[in-house]
Amino acid sequence: MAEYFAPKWKDITVAFPLNVLEIDTIASLLSSYRDLQLNLLVENTEAIEALMESIEASLSSRLGIYIKIDVGYGRTGIPAHDTDRIDDILSLLKSSSKNKPHLQFLGFLSHAGHSYHCKTKEEIVTVFNTSCDLMIKLKQRYMTDFPNLQLSFGDTPCCSVIDPIEFQVFDEIRPGNFVFYDLEQATIGSCTVDNIAIAVACPIVAKHPQRRELTLYGGGVHFCKQGLVVHDDGSDRTIYGRVVQPRGNSWGGLVAGMYMRSLSQEHGLIVVPSEEEFDKYSIGDILLVLPVHSCMTADCLKYKGCLTTELEKIERMKN
Repeated sequence: MAEYFAPKWKDITVAFPLNVLEIDTIASLLSSYRDLQLNLLVENTEAIEALMESIEASLSSRLGIYIKIDVGYGRTGIPAHDTDRIDDILSLLKSSSKNKPHLQFLGFLSHAGHSYHCKTKEEIVTVFNTSCDLMIKLKQRYMTDFPNLQLSFGDTPCCSVIDPIEFQVFDEIRPGNFVFYDLEQATIGSCTVDNIAIAVACPIVAKHPQRRELTLYGGGVHFCKQGLVVHDDGSDRTIYGRVVQPRGNSWGGLVAGMYMRSLSQEHGLIVVPSEEEFDKYSIGDILLVLPVHSCMTADCLKYKGCLTTELEKIERMKN
């Protein structure tokens, strides 16, 4: 992704733990774009050692290092309380500043991804407050040795719900899926369904009146197969998308009771709530479906083409 943006963007953070097998690519980027500041995430000494061994001194001055901190998500990062591991990495970084190459320690970066499991605003606020406290304590511990230490924080629910003034303790926020949103974010409470700015246009290829279902050319290869458990009509069910009403080149509200109940590789099955509604649709009609996870859906569709509501093509990264 950094290769895609490097021709136009001059300050890029690769927000994923360093893959040491891509160090040659990192060196090539720094060599090709002399005004590029490239920032990487590390959470182990092996990553620092690999960079010190492989990156030329002339390039390393534009290579920034964030230490990835786990504030409770449990996916990647060093737990905020494990200062011994943080100290080991910082000791290596200090040694690099005395020798060549010089790797610049920028600060701590975290992703409060456990906010995606929240069901209420109050739960999101709790995740934010706990994460914020952990990051501030780390900064206070290390700011004497690193007075320019930065804090980078981000996740879609917190960035959507928390009062913006609360983010002043951070140097950078990364709001994730803040532009498009999706059904998952609407269920969490990050947004309303009306805020979702992405829909997938799927043709109807078959009708099944006995069970009031429509088959779409729109399956797992288009949406991904991530489902969403929702509480409808007094019971829980897993859905893979919701149908919205067409409105010109855009769309309006949800079609009540219509949802994607199943996905296979290229097929999507849409439940229709009534015979009257079912009879409105014909083979070849296009249904607009809001996805559960817009990031993964957009990636699935990168070779299919994406359009704005003005029918302008959106350029996509394809490699």
